[in-house]
Amino acid sequence: MLAALFVGPVKALLVAAAVFIPFERLAGLHPTQPTFRRGWATDVLTGLMNGLLLFAVLLGVLAGIDAAGAACAPRLRNWVETRPLWAQGLFAITLADLGLYGLHRLQHSVPWLWRFHAVHHSAEEMDWLVGFRFHPVDLLLLRIATLGPLMALHMTPAAIGIYVGVAGWQSYLVHANVRLPYGPLRWLLVSPEFHHWHHSAGREAYDRNYAGIIASWDVLFGTLHLPRERQPLRYGIDERVPAGWAERFFHPFRRSAGAPAEPTRSAAAIVAIEAPDALCAVRPARLEALAADVSTAAAR
Repeated sequence: MLAALFVGPVKALLVAAAVFIPFERLAGLHPTQPTFRRGWATDVLTGLMNGLLLFAVLLGVLAGIDAAGAACAPRLRNWVETRPLWAQGLFAITLADLGLYGLHRLQHSVPWLWRFHAVHHSAEEMDWLVGFRFHPVDLLLLRIATLGPLMALHMTPAAIGIYVGVAGWQSYLVHANVRLPYGPLRWLLVSPEFHHWHHSAGREAYDRNYAGIIASWDVLFGTLHLPRERQPLRYGIDERVPAGWAERFFHPFRRSAGAPAEPTRSAAAIVAIEAPDALCAVRPARLEALAADVSTAAAR
């Protein structure tokens, strides 16, 4: 069972490596950055361990959300479930990314949430593997914020799978060390340029660019920072986050009570089931159908 939880994430990792390693060499934003920069192995281990640690917890939480939705809005759920797959897929991406936007803003403004999110922002060099660098608590909250609404509305496993697939590859892409102009689509879709500014150590970019897929959320809510003809030169945060996996895991819990109320970054740092009518049970068939998607999502 434990070995099976690694199979999906490992396959995805190998496919992503086959795509992004040559991509970063051919279109590198920082061409002198090594293919395997410092800390890459720890990020890979983090992704695999997150998948192992979060699978059962995430599946249980989503099952509870699905059961609550079945009790509160059965008619709405039936209507959503009967929509065509293309419509459900588009709505799943839109709604989940709005959930990510909202939680992401909280992660940058609520001190205890930032303690966990700081692990992700501790990267001082950007590449596709930074998409694995999440504390498990941070990643669990992100998955609940994105997948929870989809489960509550009873979207089909196929529609949820569309979102999981798009979001997973988007996470690799936006962190990648690549120069990829989006042209006018830069205002609609989140690009590597867009997300690199989110990781910038420059004060002008603090607390901007929260969306994961749809950049229009930041345009709409006034949090966009996307200057023309410029790229961030430095990434990172003020606080020191340990380099090892175990040390990173315990780091947020060791923060003192007098920690800063707001996240800080360094300008000197170097250059993302259906339930039955009763709330007490969840149908195994739907859980099994979603298990593969949850396993993949938990690892990213």
